[in-house]
Amino acid sequence: MKGVPVFARVVVNLPGLPEDRLYDYLLPGELAETAFPGARLLVPFGGRKAEAVLWEITTDSAYRDREDLRSVLAVLDGEPLLSGFQLSLIDWMARRFFCRRCDLLRLFFPPGLKVNTEKCWQRLVPVKEIEAFLSTLPLPEAISRSFLAKVARAGRPTPLPHLEKEEHRLLNLLEQAGSVKTGWLPKKPAVKFKEAKFYRLVKMLPLSPGNREGPGLTGKQKMVYHYIQAQAGRPVPATEILAASGVSASVLTALVKKGLIEGFYQRVPRTPFSGFRTEEAPVPAPVQLNPDQAAALDRILPAIDRPEPAGFLLEGVTGSGKTEIYLRVIAEVLKREKNAFYLVPEIALTPQTVARVRARFGEAVAVFHSSLSQGERFEEWWRVKRGEARVVVGARSALFVPLANPGLIILDEEHEYTYKQEETPRYHARDVAREICRRVNGLLLLGSATPSLESYRAAETGELTRVTLPRRVLGRPLPEIVLVDLREEFKARRFSILSPVLREGIASRLERGEQVILLLNRRGYATFIICRECGYVLKCSACDVTLTYHRRPNLLLCHYCDSRRKPPETCPQCRSHNIRYVGRGTQRLEEELNQVYPGARVVRMDLDTTGRKGSHEKIYQSLRKGEIDILVGTQMVAKGLDLPNVTLVGIVNADVALNLPDFRAAERTYQLLTQAAGRAGRGEKPGMVVIQTFNPGHYSIAALRHNDAEGFYRRELLYREAGKYPPFTALIRLVFSGTDPKAVMTTARDLTGAIKKKIAGGVPDQAGRGEEVIGPQPAVIEKVQNRYRWHTLLKTADPDLYAGFLPQLIAECQRKNRQKVRVIVDENPYSML
Repeated sequence: MKGVPVFARVVVNLPGLPEDRLYDYLLPGELAETAFPGARLLVPFGGRKAEAVLWEITTDSAYRDREDLRSVLAVLDGEPLLSGFQLSLIDWMARRFFCRRCDLLRLFFPPGLKVNTEKCWQRLVPVKEIEAFLSTLPLPEAISRSFLAKVARAGRPTPLPHLEKEEHRLLNLLEQAGSVKTGWLPKKPAVKFKEAKFYRLVKMLPLSPGNREGPGLTGKQKMVYHYIQAQAGRPVPATEILAASGVSASVLTALVKKGLIEGFYQRVPRTPFSGFRTEEAPVPAPVQLNPDQAAALDRILPAIDRPEPAGFLLEGVTGSGKTEIYLRVIAEVLKREKNAFYLVPEIALTPQTVARVRARFGEAVAVFHSSLSQGERFEEWWRVKRGEARVVVGARSALFVPLANPGLIILDEEHEYTYKQEETPRYHARDVAREICRRVNGLLLLGSATPSLESYRAAETGELTRVTLPRRVLGRPLPEIVLVDLREEFKARRFSILSPVLREGIASRLERGEQVILLLNRRGYATFIICRECGYVLKCSACDVTLTYHRRPNLLLCHYCDSRRKPPETCPQCRSHNIRYVGRGTQRLEEELNQVYPGARVVRMDLDTTGRKGSHEKIYQSLRKGEIDILVGTQMVAKGLDLPNVTLVGIVNADVALNLPDFRAAERTYQLLTQAAGRAGRGEKPGMVVIQTFNPGHYSIAALRHNDAEGFYRRELLYREAGKYPPFTALIRLVFSGTDPKAVMTTARDLTGAIKKKIAGGVPDQAGRGEEVIGPQPAVIEKVQNRYRWHTLLKTADPDLYAGFLPQLIAECQRKNRQKVRVIVDENPYSML
């Protein structure tokens, strides 16, 4: 209504705000027509200008009578970046995962759009008027001339240049006189659509391949002109012209000056698919389903047409054909004019998955993950936003691209911990996917050979429908499992990283031209360095962990803060030269393999070798082409790779994660070993898995040896229920960190005490709920990046109980200590260290 004030309710996108809340601003009439919920705004906040997201437009505000209520400065987007559905999902995630809405915005925004502002000025009157005004002031001529030159260039909003003290006084006078105005405007975004230089003809000459004559043209100019002419009017990229003709850019410049061609800039798409070789995709067309696959599809497909959400757990042994099920379900969803997400846990799996999905669905596929360049992710985000892509493939971050009308979300290898984000906002993609499907009546399809305990239990209780693929495709057998007891190896004084059984297995595969994968879930060369005289162990000065030795580049590295130093020649404590490098990592294993098998082509795949863009794809393609004989790596080599010529998998040390102080240790060990074993024998040749362990009797390893998944899950569920751990109880972990150890301890005790008090007396109906508060106590790793750490663990049957009061307690706590101590809330933590 005319005359009624309109208010914008916004989320201010600043990371330092202590609490999650909406702020009210006046929305000026000239902006109201272009401001829609989900669009970014520029607002004043304190003494600065900040980016905000419009959450709601209202005529009712608790601050409506305040004279100091500030106004929105600008609308930054021509169309809203976020839909109403996404705004509502952010509200849910903020409550569910105990974070602020501003923490979640970066998940949903296209990359590179964070607004930075700069102070600008604009001249409102002719330069001569300002010159006349300056002449009336007692100013040194040099200052007057300098200032006049600067203001002359400000005919439009321009970043304010550096001004001397006297020039600032002049600016204030001109502002008061109405001759100049200043304000804060957003800088240009860090990422924009890519443009390239193109050329086309503007004047036709009688040139042809047989007629090289032309008015005043050199031989090179004639050649370039003829090349552009031969393109039949198609705009030709400058790079193509230069590559085809071999001339320099000066030839193009000369033709432009002669009025024969013109140059212009045109948008060109960045493509993230340059490394994904669709022609090598192993399933370019639908294959004949086996009875198990057909039965699985018959159970899943009817759920697509039901007017309610549905969830399935597709539990299939490694190599059972789950991917073909995924592709068939996607095809059916697309037929119904709905769209699909296909998530994978590791970026290393993306090339293989994208090749398969693009082979089936072509240009309708978009890919989105953190290894793409910022520009590529920007372009793919907008492709999805414009509706040009209908299937989104990627890691967990792909779940937040603006895919319209989603009808299916697939989480392949759903058990993987990488679906849980370990920094704020600490969400789990499986939980978000379930909520999206609930809201859109979509189909959630979780697939794994080793389901998480949470999904396994959900299938038992009926929350998910369990569908099984118990056999490999084409009747191929599961690999033979061979256990090597490292205790016996030690008694026999065999200290090599490779047992005789594994050595012989590798040698026989190399002779037959087959491939080998070796898993050792430790980076580097040696796990730590110890002085054999005094027992001193080198630790990171910033973290409470040992330094890992990396032979290349001959440095000691901290895997928590990435600090690095040269290895000492003598003990820092006693000056002894008797220093020993203890433990074995992937670098040392790679070195030993090159010594034992000098002719073998050995490649290592871990974080140290896959940091560059395209490195995962390069290794995968080399494996497919048979250019690698032995692949050594950390857990990324155990996940999802489908390589028919791999007939031996060696698990060098199965005990790496088994004895960690983590209730998920046995589950993770079983999943990692089973997944690694599943890389062997996926083709026509039978496979073999050699597992080296000091704990051959542990139930997680015994279950793999005897192919007894049910036995493992039954036993592990009993342990979890007895200990009140997920999936029977929800966990919330509070982590306190700061540079002052006393302040961290005090804050941890105060906040934990407030929580206990709230549960005991302030929250109704808690009798019999079984709420349990453990701690506070120092974290297992007590110091990381020079920040001391304490933690408290909350066990609860109802996480929503804490959503009602925990954020407010934390905000009050941080206001009191002025944020000297950081408090992190981790719902369903995947790391207890």
